Amino acid sequence: MNGIDSTIFWLRLAQLLVAIPLLAIAGQGAVFILARMMGQAPAQNFFYRVLEVVASPVVKVCRWITPRIIADRHVPLAAFSLLLVGYFWVMLAIANACIAAGLPIGQCLNGH
Repeated sequence: MNGIDSTIFWLRLAQLLVAIPLLAIAGQGAVFILARMMGQAPAQNFFYRVLEVVASPVVKVCRWITPRIIADRHVPLAAFSLLLVGYFWVMLAIANACIAAGLPIGQCLNGH
């Protein structure tokens, strides 16, 4: 692998590691709304609990870094916001690496 390929690989890996809990929290919110509409407690829903397991490490870290002023029920929203900012930051870093290599972004992401 040359320099740009290696850089893009690691940045896309970082993007994937941010996207997984980001989508898990988004899915958890969607299942929460749907479960409430059906009159079910979200904690009893299997998919809600699976998504909660996937997202819990990020939510726990977010609880650790946020001030105690933020209520526990709002911590997943704060984690979602931080992950969303991180996702876009990595996306911009990928675009910047492609431009720095003198390649169009689409061509850079497709492997030249």
